[in-house]
Amino acid sequence: MKIRKTAKAHIAAAMVLSAALFFTGCGTNTPKETVPDVVKEELPNDESPATVDTINIYNDVLTQYSDMVQNDFYADLRDSDTYERSFGKDIGFEIRTHKQNIYYALYDIDGNGTMELIIAGEEKGVSNPSFSPWNYDLYGYDGTNVVHIFPEMDFGYRTNFSLYDNGVIEVFYSSSAAESGVDFYKLSTDGFTPELIDSFTAAAHLEGDEPVFTYSQSGNEITEEKYNAHIQGYYANALLGLDWIQIQ
Repeated sequence: MKIRKTAKAHIAAAMVLSAALFFTGCGTNTPKETVPDVVKEELPNDESPATVDTINIYNDVLTQYSDMVQNDFYADLRDSDTYERSFGKDIGFEIRTHKQNIYYALYDIDGNGTMELIIAGEEKGVSNPSFSPWNYDLYGYDGTNVVHIFPEMDFGYRTNFSLYDNGVIEVFYSSSAAESGVDFYKLSTDGFTPELIDSFTAAAHLEGDEPVFTYSQSGNEITEEKYNAHIQGYYANALLGLDWIQIQ
């Protein structure tokens, strides 16, 4: 029987490091160094109880990702009946489909004092000077449990999300080359339920051999110029400088 590896010590250290980076206001997209193997149980004297609670709430989710990484995405079980069950319950489908570097960041999207957890990936061996990993999941806290902020969505190639520094979450999707959309959300007052604030679609149909696009905002047809202008207005508040920590 092969014994699967876990990394709770790694996770605990990474969470402490991430919180320290967050509260010192560091603003760079460069992933941080990996965390040490041995972690002291005591927290620094300047760690407040609120900070400790925020660090601890995502520990189980991060441990699931660490187990996946340390066990090579369970590639040796791919043809077995236990393959799908090997992944943690909070890990989405698309992130598990191929081996890659996995990262996390903590960020208080709505400014309510509770940080959300962002999970992202980047292909191994890819040279990316700006370090812009591909987002795969977004988690919040409902006061008792960790929850998926978008439980009905499986983020990856066709559907993904971006964050903005004004609390807006962009979800963009493409069902085909002929249809795509961008939805914009904010978190409700409960801190974890997304509320749709704006929605845009672009869909094409053929007139002869030429594709003709129709653009809409919240179901109402608009011009291409207005479509682009509205979306670019949101992009002006794109969030930069998350402190990414690689999950080991």
